[in-house]
Amino acid sequence: MRNYIHNEFKQLGTDYNSVDEVAQYDARMRQFRDIESENRHLSRLAGVSSGSVVLEIGTGTGAWACHAAQNCQWVDALDISTVMLEYATSRAKSKSLKNISFIHAGFLSYDYPLNKYDAVVNSLVMHHLSDVWKAVALQKIFSALKPGGILALADVVFNWEADSPETYFKRILEYAPGSKDEFARHIADELSTQDWIMTGLLERAGFSIESTEVQQEFLYFYQCRKPACGA
Repeated sequence: MRNYIHNEFKQLGTDYNSVDEVAQYDARMRQFRDIESENRHLSRLAGVSSGSVVLEIGTGTGAWACHAAQNCQWVDALDISTVMLEYATSRAKSKSLKNISFIHAGFLSYDYPLNKYDAVVNSLVMHHLSDVWKAVALQKIFSALKPGGILALADVVFNWEADSPETYFKRILEYAPGSKDEFARHIADELSTQDWIMTGLLERAGFSIESTEVQQEFLYFYQCRKPACGA
């Protein structure tokens, strides 16, 4: 690996050493998140239909990939964690799903095919990249989408507008999804960006932003489209 390329296999957040640990994490998440509702929402944003070929980057436990596979033609699902991929593969097998390919790769290391996908989805993973590498990843995603294809992006994104940063961060901590300590660590140490930067990165990559939805002042959902040929 050339030494100027970001090593996305170096874990920023919590790492998991066994499938049992992933199962415990999955169970915790389901205590305060409606995963099925989130999956349906992402699929609507991505425009998933029976003929869709889709890519998920950062599949994690494979929840969305398995949901999508029941409603589309094919899913390629990436993750940098071999343990997560093992767990996700087991989940797909338990549902007898044979139209998913689980791949050990991430935003930067995946060998993107040109103009293959009807939709690309990534949820709560892009904050692992700095803004420079977000820009690189978005260009790669753009190249892999068919003309007219959709990027559905959900992530922690900040926008304190007229507030001071300190006032804003204290307020959004009250919405903490789970542990306030864990969310405070995310704010302090992970690489979430600001909305105006994310918007610029998406537009510079060539996307048209069709909708932006914000929940709890920090959870952003972007629906973006690659222009159709000649548009």
